[in-house]
Amino acid sequence: MIREVPATIVLKFGSSVLRTQASLPVAVTEVYRHYRSGERVIAVVSAFEGVTDSLLASVPSKTPDAASLVALLSTGEITSAAQLSLSLHEAGISAHFIDPRDLGLIATGDRVNATLSRVSLDKAHARLAEHSVLVVPGFFAAHEDGGLALLGRGGSDLTALFLASELRARCVLLKDVDGLYESDPAEARRSASSPYRTPPRRFALADYATAESLAGPLVQAKSIRFARERALPLDVSSVGSSLHTRIGEGPDVHGPTKVMRPIRVALLGLGTVGRGVLEYLERFPERFDVVAALVRHPEKHAAGGARIPLLTRSADEVFAREPEIVVEALPGLEPARSCVGRALRRDLLIVTANKALIAAEWKHLSPYLAGPRRLLRYAGAVGGSVPMLETLERLILRTRIVRLRGVLNGTANFVLDRCATGDPFATAVRSAQEEGFAEADSTEDLSGRDSERKLWILSQIAFGGPGACESLAGIDESSCFGDARLPRGRVRLVAEAERTADGFRYRVSPQILEETDFLASTRGAENRLEITTVDGTVHRLQGAGAGRVPTATAVFADVLDHARIVESDDLVGSASALATA
Repeated sequence: MIREVPATIVLKFGSSVLRTQASLPVAVTEVYRHYRSGERVIAVVSAFEGVTDSLLASVPSKTPDAASLVALLSTGEITSAAQLSLSLHEAGISAHFIDPRDLGLIATGDRVNATLSRVSLDKAHARLAEHSVLVVPGFFAAHEDGGLALLGRGGSDLTALFLASELRARCVLLKDVDGLYESDPAEARRSASSPYRTPPRRFALADYATAESLAGPLVQAKSIRFARERALPLDVSSVGSSLHTRIGEGPDVHGPTKVMRPIRVALLGLGTVGRGVLEYLERFPERFDVVAALVRHPEKHAAGGARIPLLTRSADEVFAREPEIVVEALPGLEPARSCVGRALRRDLLIVTANKALIAAEWKHLSPYLAGPRRLLRYAGAVGGSVPMLETLERLILRTRIVRLRGVLNGTANFVLDRCATGDPFATAVRSAQEEGFAEADSTEDLSGRDSERKLWILSQIAFGGPGACESLAGIDESSCFGDARLPRGRVRLVAEAERTADGFRYRVSPQILEETDFLASTRGAENRLEITTVDGTVHRLQGAGAGRVPTATAVFADVLDHARIVESDDLVGSASALATA
């Protein structure tokens, strides 16, 4: 069956975004934003800030050998791209580092200021078919005469634009501002003698000539000229922003300028996931103001480094601080249920990863779970950073889903694999707990109940209607086999659901899978899901389905979606105020 090819986007991360290794999580959030929306992503990466200059300063000769110089300078981009790829893997995203030479990216001319001439489209499409996210070092390519070539100042932008042009993909150059302005908005804010009574205007659209005259260090003129020669539109934006400038044929059109105020966020819980979300929020101080964190033991979290003014035992105090977005990261049903209900009654925007709450309260919560302006987002509740819910929501808009089949619990994977190597069941469970793959009480995971909840939520999106459970079985000593007893397969806890006339039926049970089965090779916290549509197409998803970083990444992506709604409302309100002034 021929499958629809997802759209491809090229994201270019410059040194103004990737300043140091500590900036990598910021780039991860932007890649994940597009990945979970169903796009294939090529992330083109510059060297970290100052690295290229530092490498140049280390060259002992004033007239260095060109081949040696090019090889040395290329290491800056290789390092940052490899680090981003590793960070994406930590977040549970199946990213693949690829050297420009492995894409058949060829340049001609001067080795230190070369011109890109071609790329192997077959290689690029083959890699994108294997991995939804590719990370490519910018700034260098293979030279047509052998060895390497640099693309000169602004060369990483050229890498991104060239790949986008050849692949007919959208290209976004990510900078430290959300578009092209009449003048540097940061400079205007710093200068007390600025001639601007209001911030300089941002372009929603700018023609190539305007962009070339104003962009300056933001986008190199030769990059804009390249885009103009190729009739390639490009966007300039910042990470997570709802605004951008489209540079193209024009005409010039000014757009709204973001109201610079942080959005007030409250965290309910600072456990594994809550702490991870807090770390993400603190990387965007200009966008978010964390006003409260509900915890049972403030002194414990204060000793761990949390800011004391944030911490409170009182839900009343949390809501008294008037948050606009509430992140629920509490264990179990209470007090999560009462806090979420209270937030909904106030029309606050909510994010949760609490699958027990979603499953138990589906009937009451479902009106708030759909639509672009939904009050409640819950992507982290199922699949961690694997975009299972998002993929289902996209598919049901254009086709009919008939079957779901997945491995949805990483604890069970870990225990079964340990048993396969000869560990007793109890020893395998203890190892899972020691290595962080299982809670102290692992009953929910091993009984199949966790998988059942996740499957039930997925099935509500895919099929709707009532669900009939045909069987529910977890894993125990009898489910586990050593390699000698299982030579050609692997045991996995499989969750399956099928459409019925009025809803769906589902089952969870350990199964012996052939090694060629897509679900068989899951490891650790990895989850996998097969979605079969009515035309017989099977859509496959895989990635880290649990863990602090993957789940926090999914939760923070929901926070960013909410934030764009708040910022959009602010822009509308600001425009209305100006119109009536």
